[in-house]
Amino acid sequence: MSESTLTYLKVLSAAWAALFCVFMPAGSAMAGYPVVKSIHVKDNPFSVTVNMTGKAPVKVIRIGKREVLVAIKNATLSKGLVIAGKDNPNLESVHVETLEGNVVALMLTSKYAGKEKIKSSFDTANNRLTVVLNKAVAPRHKAPPVPQAATIQKPLTQGVSKPGKQASTPATEYSVKKKDTRPAKADERIKEPPLYIPPERQASRFKGDISDMYRGEDPLQGCQTKAVENAMLLVKKQLYKEAGAILEQYLFEENPLCMEQVYYLKAYVNFMDVDNDDHKGLLNAERMFQDAMVAYPKSSYLPFAYAAMGLIHTRLHNNATAEGYFDIISKDFPDYSGMPEVEYHLAEIYNDKGYIDKALNLYKKVFESKISNGYISDAGIGYGKALFENLRYYDALSVFNYVIKNDVKKVYESADLLKYTADANFELGLSKGARENYIRLLNLFPDIKAPDMALSKAGDAYGMENQEEKAIKLYELVRKTYPDSPGYINASIGLARYLKTDAEKIDIYEMIKTQFPENTYARIAMMRLAEIYQKNGEYDKCIQEIEDLLSTHPKGLRYEAVKLMQKAYEALFKEQLKADGYTSVLMRYEKEHLKIKKMGGQLIPFYVGSAYLQANLYEEAFNQLISAYKLYKREERPALLLFGLGKAMDESGRDEDALNLLNTFAKRFPTHKNRVEALTRVGQIYLEKGNASKADDAFVSAYQAEENTLDKGRILMLRAGVYQKKSDLKTASELQARAVKAFAASPGENYEILAGAYKTLGSTYLEMKAYGQAANAFAKAFDFSEGDQAKANIGFLLGDAYQKGNVLDKAKKTFEQVAQSYDSVWARLARQRLSTIELVEKMINS
Repeated sequence: MSESTLTYLKVLSAAWAALFCVFMPAGSAMAGYPVVKSIHVKDNPFSVTVNMTGKAPVKVIRIGKREVLVAIKNATLSKGLVIAGKDNPNLESVHVETLEGNVVALMLTSKYAGKEKIKSSFDTANNRLTVVLNKAVAPRHKAPPVPQAATIQKPLTQGVSKPGKQASTPATEYSVKKKDTRPAKADERIKEPPLYIPPERQASRFKGDISDMYRGEDPLQGCQTKAVENAMLLVKKQLYKEAGAILEQYLFEENPLCMEQVYYLKAYVNFMDVDNDDHKGLLNAERMFQDAMVAYPKSSYLPFAYAAMGLIHTRLHNNATAEGYFDIISKDFPDYSGMPEVEYHLAEIYNDKGYIDKALNLYKKVFESKISNGYISDAGIGYGKALFENLRYYDALSVFNYVIKNDVKKVYESADLLKYTADANFELGLSKGARENYIRLLNLFPDIKAPDMALSKAGDAYGMENQEEKAIKLYELVRKTYPDSPGYINASIGLARYLKTDAEKIDIYEMIKTQFPENTYARIAMMRLAEIYQKNGEYDKCIQEIEDLLSTHPKGLRYEAVKLMQKAYEALFKEQLKADGYTSVLMRYEKEHLKIKKMGGQLIPFYVGSAYLQANLYEEAFNQLISAYKLYKREERPALLLFGLGKAMDESGRDEDALNLLNTFAKRFPTHKNRVEALTRVGQIYLEKGNASKADDAFVSAYQAEENTLDKGRILMLRAGVYQKKSDLKTASELQARAVKAFAASPGENYEILAGAYKTLGSTYLEMKAYGQAANAFAKAFDFSEGDQAKANIGFLLGDAYQKGNVLDKAKKTFEQVAQSYDSVWARLARQRLSTIELVEKMINS
């Protein structure tokens, strides 16, 4: 990575925490951070995929023409991580590191400049991030095939850095979660990791343990006494009682020579002859080593004594005391030939104490020793188990397979090797290896702990291979043979996958959650129930099931559960809105808004905002819709969101924002059904602002886009309003006359609309002093109007037009009719006009 890029990352890392707050949805925190398991650079298209154990916020930034930064917030790196595809011909360099604020930064530099926009997507089903890089130059050479999902780390041929904290999901839950996704196709075979390649080891006369006390060129340190030499020969043949008898006799005879050798050798044969469960004998052996150390504190046999006492206390399960003795050897006797044994047992102690990282490093050191020793296989098993506990299944399996191939007797010594080998295969989706090792485990060790889980997972392995009948037979065998066991639950969940009806599946999941509420699998069952309800459109049941899950199992599957509940709410609100049930949406939201707000997502505020909009609650609609608007990428914002938000802005007095958004909507969606309303709103806003020209342009566009005759008439009336503002009454009246014709030509009995339109047209003619035309318009409005009050009002206007046009007889007759109406206001005004007309007539006659 270039120096400038490193500087850029250092400066940028300080801002990550604030930057990602915007993108982190509420309720998405999990117990442990997702782990970046593997990174692949691929061709066709030139892209990078990041496989993770869960979802995390992501930002992708093009820093320069050739450099792209992928930043993943709240994530950790898998130790021993391999980046596959580094030799891609389009790639110049790739670098990954962890920045402050728990940010994993992946920097890629391509050989060729890219101009197109970077595209990224996250596959939630497989927790896989894909970033498509520039595609300007096609690769000249096809890149080597990228390892499949199983190749999480490269083979352990080099040093391993100290592992960090890994995801805390139990292996059992991980297995169940993975197997309940779609089964792998038979032809999608995941590659088994290559066999571990050990370093070139030098042969040695030493075995690497306490038995080195009698190995070497001169194990007796110059002692040439025949009796002691004979005892040493017996020790080498592991005839400890016989050797002890010779040494006891030698001490009884009080021989003065070789006493140091005799003391230590006698303690050694006594220790080697004691059974592991003989506590009294073990303590006696320790006392004998202590006596030798007191008598000869500077002896070259001293590290063997400390090692022996450490081994004694491991058998007595006094790990703290044993650790103390082993630490003395590590610090004071670094060249001790039996160090592999010491380090192996120290690793075992660390493993028992839960110090997996310390144990892993010591196991690895013994296993990868460049000098042959007797603990390589045992350390390999311990190393593989530690890798497995750190979720490094690929590396673990590579080590286990090596041990099995090179020291096959270890398979028969303990069940651990086969069990962990089977589990590693299972976690990697290597169904055949998992199945064969589980079955071999059960055959060789029928009394193992949890045989139910081994047999159930063998059924899962058959399921991975789509061998349905064999999987079902094993599940049924487990359910029959091991009731009330974890394997019974796992087999039940596995069996449910093959049941034909949802009712049968629901029965099994309900059984698991009610009979085994504290089991890890109960939350899996509850998730499956929620998924069935979601699939069947029973959204209330889905939501209730997830609420129960989160209240009874607040940690496990929280992210997945909240996301499923979010989808249920989205589907429920969408369904209710389609049924014109905005009241149902608002009632549900008002009641549960505190919980709903924590889910995040785009659709819920979109649907809730749309419901508020339908209820004419424009301020609330704006608040919801603007939240949804911010969550969408610009090019992905749906038409109804833009229109709805623009309408809410208009109705809540945000005119400038409404203009911008409604204009954008009209341009982006030229054929949308709401385009005409958007344009008419734009025209009305411009009209209110006094911009008559832009208002008229908007109304003309709306008129051209509208096909409904009735609505065309309404738009013409709006245009007429523009010209009235400009005092161009002639054009206004012409537009109103066209509107009247449009209303009249529309299907249906549009009497009220026609009455209003003629009344408006008459008022315009009246303002133009075209009293005859005004009277004609008012007369038609009178004919179409309904109700005494409406007729009285229009009748008065008609009389007014006649009077101003000096057609007094018609005016008098019209006012008389209004005066006789029940409406007191218009009747009183009409009587006043009649008295005026009578006065005029008297003056004319006089």
